[in-house]
This record gives sequence, C-alpha cells and structure tokens, in this order.
Amino acid sequence: MRVQMLRLMANPDHGTVQAGAVVDLPATEARKRIAAGDCKPLEGDAPRGGAPGPDRTPAAPQTTPLTPADTPDVPVEAMTVEQLKAYADEQDIDLGDAKKKDDIRALVAAELERRRDADENSDG
Repeated sequence: MRVQMLRLMANPDHGTVQAGAVVDLPATEARKRIAAGDCKPLEGDAPRGGAPGPDRTPAAPQTTPLTPADTPDVPVEAMTVEQLKAYADEQDIDLGDAKKKDDIRALVAAELERRRDADENSDG
C-alpha cells in the first residue's frame, strides 16, 4: 500500500524514511501506521504487482484488518466518535470515562503507538 509518511520512520525492515517520503508498505503495517497517525494513504493505494523497486517492499498477505469493517483505511484522526468507539472496542482499547472526540482519539492513538513500539521492540 502506498503511503506518505507524516513523521520519521526508523524500522529495521524499511530503513529510515523521512517525513513526506512516499513508500510502499505491506497492507497490515500500513494500516497500523495510518491508524497511529504515522502516515496517510495515497490515492490509488492498492498494492502493485511486480518486483519490488528500491523504494518498495513486497506486499504481505492481508491478515485481520486493524480498522472496523465499516471504516477501512480511515486514519484515527479522521474517524467520527462512533467510529473511534467501535475501533477501540474492536481493538480492546480501554477508553475509561473519555467522552470527547479529542480525548478518545488521543487514548486510541497513544495505545496504538504503544502497541506498535512494543511490536517493534519484540522483533529485535
């Protein structure tokens, strides 16, 4: 999936990628990073066939989607309160007593980043 990075990404599989760079990521990783606010999908973001180029990685087989079925590929920043609550429920994220959209979004984004960092640290 082609995405544009919104912040620096340092990853052992993809190297260091500067904010603003356009890269192809496996769909599962792209969805994680989109939800965490690390990047945004580009128009026509379907993975392309063929051999990977210098700025591309092979597409991984799709596993369980990380976003609710009714909001595929929607970044956390663009979700409605209802979508955020559904996503948090699906991902087993405790919202505590948060009621406001910004509070819910902050809790979801923080938990996704914590999980992503934990995944990256356990890979090495």
